Amino acid sequence: MKVVKFGGSSVADAGQFKKVKQIIKNDKSRQIVVVSAAGKSDSEPIKVTDMLLDLEQVVASGDDADPLFKSISKRIIKIRDDLKLPVKIENDLQNISQQLQHCSHDYLISRGEYLTAKLMAAFLGYYFVDAKDILIFDEQGLNYPQSQKRLLNVLASHTQLVVPGFYGANENGSVHLMPRGGSDISGSILANLVDADLYENWTDVSGILMADPRIVAHSQKIDSLTYDELQELSYMGIGVFQEEAVRPVREKHIPTAILNTNQPEAGGTLVVSAHEEKKDDHIVTGIAGRKDCTVITIRKYQLNKHLEVLQKVLSVFQKFDLAINSVPSGNDGFSFLCQQCDITTHLPVIIEKLKQTCGVDSVEVNQNIALVAAVSLQLSKRPAIAGKILNYLDNSLIHVRFVFQEGSDLKIVFGVNNDDYEKTIKRIYRESMEHHLKRISA
Repeated sequence: MKVVKFGGSSVADAGQFKKVKQIIKNDKSRQIVVVSAAGKSDSEPIKVTDMLLDLEQVVASGDDADPLFKSISKRIIKIRDDLKLPVKIENDLQNISQQLQHCSHDYLISRGEYLTAKLMAAFLGYYFVDAKDILIFDEQGLNYPQSQKRLLNVLASHTQLVVPGFYGANENGSVHLMPRGGSDISGSILANLVDADLYENWTDVSGILMADPRIVAHSQKIDSLTYDELQELSYMGIGVFQEEAVRPVREKHIPTAILNTNQPEAGGTLVVSAHEEKKDDHIVTGIAGRKDCTVITIRKYQLNKHLEVLQKVLSVFQKFDLAINSVPSGNDGFSFLCQQCDITTHLPVIIEKLKQTCGVDSVEVNQNIALVAAVSLQLSKRPAIAGKILNYLDNSLIHVRFVFQEGSDLKIVFGVNNDDYEKTIKRIYRESMEHHLKRISA
């Protein structure tokens, strides 16, 4: 059995609905379909969820909400009419309208998924299941045993389901909204509950690219990577999935395919567990990074014998609620990295506190630093790769400020000047591709 999730762009209008239906028809094992709310299209510049958020503000302000609600209704009804579906969606819209003045935030914002899923179920001929009837949340989060029991009870009578993403229910039956992007989480959870053979996430991109296409034109797609590699790339800003959307399938070792609704024949990226065989043999799986970092380096003679100094330094950062990375920088030094936007306004005060209260010999600050990470499972198997990449950068006259390897040896991070950020990514990508082409032609 496969669980498949379609994002907002995949269900934006009747034309997209037809693409989804063809994808489902091509594989009968796609038995559980999860949908987001109708998203943007060429003719519809606003997502339904954003329209609902605007509607909530209009209601709260006491202004006339009728015009905006009619626009939302018109959008949903148009999809129904364009597909010639015998669904009285007006009844659902009227029910929502009657509750506008007193409904919860979670209920109102989830209606985009609810209405879209109802139409999709009718169009596919699948059974509609309201997510609040199967995904139950308690104080600890999702109640997996109870949710699984409810889902399996439905599957005992109906083997082909459409479920709205983004929400479930609290124990009292009220709607429980997930974080934005929650349809990814819903799909992942449902794949976990049924021990799916594969979780397919259909979007408007054909998988994950090795590097940002705004920096590397025509960047090659990553055919296969592990969940560990995906986590490291996501941490460095590649922005594919939230951790909550990965954990349920990762725990069950269920592979995830990232595919393009508009180009299903293009293939995509397959995310697998570390113990499974990868198809990719690039020395670098992916490259990601971020600019505008600040590096604060503290120095203390024989710092390794003065751990209390590090404790005091960390307490200073904690007071300002800073998210930091920390790496050794010699026997007598330690460096802390954070985003410039998080620290700029507090930097003078932080530096003063470090000097006065932590017993350090000196404090150095370097700003406008970019971090570039090369991620690959092969880094742990072939340590010489890190040296090769560093050599590539040296030959390009890129000033590498620091290097550290982390993430269970899956990731090597280079600190360079902001001005060298794009150049660094391009160089690592180019050399990685040249190395790969040499290997396959040998």
